[in-house]
Amino acid sequence: MNIKPFPQSENITPIAVPVPGLSNLITVNLYALGKGPITLIDTCLKAPGILEYVVRALQEAGLDIGDAERIIITHGHMDHFGLASAIRQAVNHPVECFIHGEDKWQISSENFGKEMWSEEANALMAMAGMPLAEKEKVRKRFATFRELGDPLDEVCVFEDGREFEGEGYRLHVIHTPGHTPGSCCIYESEQKILFSGDTLIKHITPNPLVVIKRNGPREPGYKSLKAYSRSLDRLAGLDIKYVFTGHGEYIGDLPSLISIYKRHHRERMVLVWNALHKRARTLYDVIGDVFLQVPEGDVFLAISEILVHLEILIDEGKAELVDPGPPAIYHSL
Repeated sequence: MNIKPFPQSENITPIAVPVPGLSNLITVNLYALGKGPITLIDTCLKAPGILEYVVRALQEAGLDIGDAERIIITHGHMDHFGLASAIRQAVNHPVECFIHGEDKWQISSENFGKEMWSEEANALMAMAGMPLAEKEKVRKRFATFRELGDPLDEVCVFEDGREFEGEGYRLHVIHTPGHTPGSCCIYESEQKILFSGDTLIKHITPNPLVVIKRNGPREPGYKSLKAYSRSLDRLAGLDIKYVFTGHGEYIGDLPSLISIYKRHHRERMVLVWNALHKRARTLYDVIGDVFLQVPEGDVFLAISEILVHLEILIDEGKAELVDPGPPAIYHSL
């Protein structure tokens, strides 16, 4: 693990957890606020030794896992809530868990069905023209996700603007959809620190993920990339000294990072348009034109990113669906 130490801050204890097998993320970060009782922002995933690592890190900071009274989850992905149930079991009193209403389904027992797979996922893979062998690789990867956490059904939902207070901190929820429909950042107004989950990451560009369950988002016509761009604009207007991210190092210059993100998405939009302008093709066929390399098991993420850019191109009249398939055939105009 090679990241810079977090800046000193009052009543905030960052815990950067190295997780084997997820080296592209560098670390999975959670944060303890207060001196007792404490609030946790995210919890990391469940894996052998992770709970013990978190307990030791708290002890080294003079804190106790038994003082946890509240868990705020930035979004419904396993590496951010997977350990929450184990933490609840490790203390001898109730621990409230909070998540935005849009992402509640993702952490529920209903979503922990067989292999965390769904007919919607099958339909998306067929629509994209993914070969059976690649589809099975993605399916096996989905299956491993069930081992990285436990479902949470007893949770409280919050909306944009919700506030939480504790001794020495005041938190304000900022709904920043894009990575997921319910992604949120948590703003500590006294020290001007933003806890960003996966909305902002220093060393990689977060994925605005396509929503498989189209009946999920409450916003009619929700499109991940468009929502993410609006979220970046909203964060750019805040007075933020530091961003404490969900993975890797903290961010000290948010305006520069937002500029990098927006340039990246503009460039990727051009790559998608060019790939489809050569000839009408499936999403799977254009992966090699858009990405230099796709790691084993990440084909789903590649297709997702192509699709969220394609949605914008279609909205702007720069691309069209030629044949709904499956597989679907697209062409840029």
